[in-house]
Amino acid sequence: MAGAGQLLSALAEAFGPLVTLIWPIFGLFARLSLFFMLVPVFGERAVPARLRIGIAALCTFLLFPVLQDSLLALRDSSAFELIITEALTGFVLGFALRLAVHALQILGMIVSQSLSLSQVLGEGIATEPNTTISTMLMLAGVTLLVSMNLHIELIGVLAGSFTDMPVGTVLDMQVSANWLTQITVGLLRLCLSLALPFVILNFAYNLILGFLNRAMPQLLVSFVGLPGMTLAGLFLLVICASAMMMAWVEAVGALMVEAS
Repeated sequence: MAGAGQLLSALAEAFGPLVTLIWPIFGLFARLSLFFMLVPVFGERAVPARLRIGIAALCTFLLFPVLQDSLLALRDSSAFELIITEALTGFVLGFALRLAVHALQILGMIVSQSLSLSQVLGEGIATEPNTTISTMLMLAGVTLLVSMNLHIELIGVLAGSFTDMPVGTVLDMQVSANWLTQITVGLLRLCLSLALPFVILNFAYNLILGFLNRAMPQLLVSFVGLPGMTLAGLFLLVICASAMMMAWVEAVGALMVEAS
């Protein structure tokens, strides 16, 4: 009994000060969990939700000694307000990086529409069905990020976020909305520029098809030209795929630098 009493006294002495930090720790966990739920690779459907929560809990345990002084200053803060604020911060950071994967999805849809392959749908890494080209580009992009040590880059983004937005900082919604809008516009501009060769090919194909249809109304030019159009578009995709992915990776790197 004496040994059990000493053990309980030692545990109370060790963990007693942490009881007052339970809500700041939950706030820190809220930011990390929302962040890892949305970022590329960790936020994919193939990654179980329990694994994401486990990674967020592990990062919370690792970051607690570094952020202990900041968390001590928040002991008397409102628990609900602290958790909501931190969850919103993690959502904004994670969603900003998640937009890069959606950019590949939009790029694949534009290319598929230009090549008359938009009807070929299937399950991919997203929750909704995507075209085959969208799935291919998204898988290629996520694979590239994994091979380029994405987890180290994400640690840098998190470290920068705690420097610019310490735990308990109320997020400026107008600034965040403007930032996300700028990221969306930049990624859409990138998608349109990368898909421009396929759009030009589709325009030239339809233009030539119109001339042939006027010259030979009896010939079903669409049945003759559509396979050639698809074949030429796939050949162009093979040529341009590496340059497209390199441009996308550079854009993601710039986005991570901006987010950190």
